[in-house]
Amino acid sequence: MIAAMALLTEGAMAQRQQHELSAADKIMMDQKNAFLAGMGDVKEKMEQYNKLYYQTSNRDSVSRLMEPYRKIYLERMTDYVKKYPSTALAANFLCMNTGRMTLEQLKEAYNKLDETARQTSAGKEIAAEIATLDRVAPGNPAPEIAKNDLVTGKPFALSSLKGKVVLLDFWASWCVPCRKSNPHVKALYEKYRKKGFDVVYVADNDSRPEDALKAIDQDGIRKYHHVLRGLKTLKDANGKMTGYDKSEDVSEQYAIHFLPTKYLIDREGKIIGKVNDEELDAKLKEIFGF
Repeated sequence: MIAAMALLTEGAMAQRQQHELSAADKIMMDQKNAFLAGMGDVKEKMEQYNKLYYQTSNRDSVSRLMEPYRKIYLERMTDYVKKYPSTALAANFLCMNTGRMTLEQLKEAYNKLDETARQTSAGKEIAAEIATLDRVAPGNPAPEIAKNDLVTGKPFALSSLKGKVVLLDFWASWCVPCRKSNPHVKALYEKYRKKGFDVVYVADNDSRPEDALKAIDQDGIRKYHHVLRGLKTLKDANGKMTGYDKSEDVSEQYAIHFLPTKYLIDREGKIIGKVNDEELDAKLKEIFGF
């Protein structure tokens, strides 16, 4: 499931909305306002659907409604970055597109940014994203996950599964493709569990963990390990959202931008890589020999 394309960068920029922008971010906003002035109805629709996306539990349907406008926005955004790759606004656009870029592409784009662009909130997020992607590259130790199990309530640590081949599955109760992949994961678990295969689900349901629990029971995946991603919403005294606290966010640790996303981890606790269902089948067959 593709996440909504925000007209304003999520993360650092979102948390600065109630505060004075830095000089670099002011330059970015001036450039962005000029860009958006030519977007007309596309801008209005994107803002409408982006707001709705973060308010509803049925995000797939909103994403489908947004898709034609997102396509136009992405095309114009891409054209801008090609023409003005060093600008602050290019950094903002790249930050919204990091999930669609390889580590090599992201590094190449970042190297084209001028110093002002790198000092924007978006530029700093891109630098952090590159650092995260470097940490979760194949062959590196998988970042630790230490949380209470969503189902049992007992402490769980990813490192406790060392010695097993582990599928780390980032999902959500509202993500249709995630739910559709669960029967496949269950079949693979039954096929390989006696050889040392295990599954850890990371749910993007922090605001409504009861929805994750309901989906877990509906899909028959209760026997596996389950944790919440750990994203906390920040609000002001009036209850208005001001941003996010990602300090305990597992998805942030693993640079997750799309759901479902699956990582495979070897017996030594090192990352084999991201895998789709077909790649997962092939890799497990290679590891276990059948």
